Amino acid sequence: VNLRIHDITPRYVRELRDMGIDDLDIDELVELSLHDVSAKYVSELREVGLKDLDVDELVELSNHDVSAKYIAEMRELGLKDLDVDELIELNNHDVSAKYVAELRSMGLKDFDVDDLIELSNHDISPKYIAELKKMGFKNFDVDDLVELGSHDISPEFIAELQTLGIKDLDIDDLVELGTHGVSPEFIAQMREFGLKNLDTDDLVQLSIHNIDPEFMKALRDFGMTGFDVDDVVELGIHNVTARYIAEMKEAGLKDVDTEELVEMRIHNVTPKFVRELREMGFSNLPADELVELSIHHVTPRFIREMRQRYGEHLTLNQLLDMRLHGVEEVLGSR
Repeated sequence: VNLRIHDITPRYVRELRDMGIDDLDIDELVELSLHDVSAKYVSELREVGLKDLDVDELVELSNHDVSAKYIAEMRELGLKDLDVDELIELNNHDVSAKYVAELRSMGLKDFDVDDLIELSNHDISPKYIAELKKMGFKNFDVDDLVELGSHDISPEFIAELQTLGIKDLDIDDLVELGTHGVSPEFIAQMREFGLKNLDTDDLVQLSIHNIDPEFMKALRDFGMTGFDVDDVVELGIHNVTARYIAEMKEAGLKDVDTEELVEMRIHNVTPKFVRELREMGFSNLPADELVELSIHHVTPRFIREMRQRYGEHLTLNQLLDMRLHGVEEVLGSR
């Protein structure tokens, strides 16, 4: 009944036996029939060099539509000695004989099965390679192409960079820009804020440290101009964010440079710290003084406690000396 259900006829069994495929049990016959493994298919595979295949291998090849014609075409292109797993992998990833031939016509020759699968997975087409060549990129290998594809480096992306005047880029430069999300739009925005003549390293550093248009706008709104890439990157490295800059401006801080912003961030001079000092009458304090107060823990809370004990007349210098030398020594000398 099982044989009848799956249309396994005596003729089908005889044809397989004539090919030397005998000693099959019922389950194996069913598997072969279900996956359209005919005696003709077996014969064609043998003609292209695939002999001594077991039932599982025949089923796998047929199941993945690996034809004898496909194998023959691959062999003609120099891909010989491909085993069953490699043939299935290539076919599964749409690596056709035409694709391989076109890659060879583009100058790519030294590749193996893994290379072909990688190229196909990352949509590296012969057209893509031809466009790269037109843009002046030559002497690239499979790894270069895979890197470009994995980071979505399109010909359009490269053309936009060239329009912005960023030329003489090599494959590594393009991959670096793609890896760190540096887009032509990002470059144009940085130029609008005064950061020009940026090279690949500059652009990557800006992106790594989250220097975006919002950050640059916060600097401009703070009245800061005339800085270079190193200044801005230094701010990013020390987590001087757009929000920090904006809140410092709201707290009344003025006339500081990038180095002073970094120092304040390093020593935990917060907008709240500046605002509370201003509310206590200490406004327009320079950055270096704010840093010194923070370093020595002259906090608004400490100031309030000292004022309650010793009077409202205490100056910041006295308060700082009280932290450094002790309350009795400072007030005694007074």
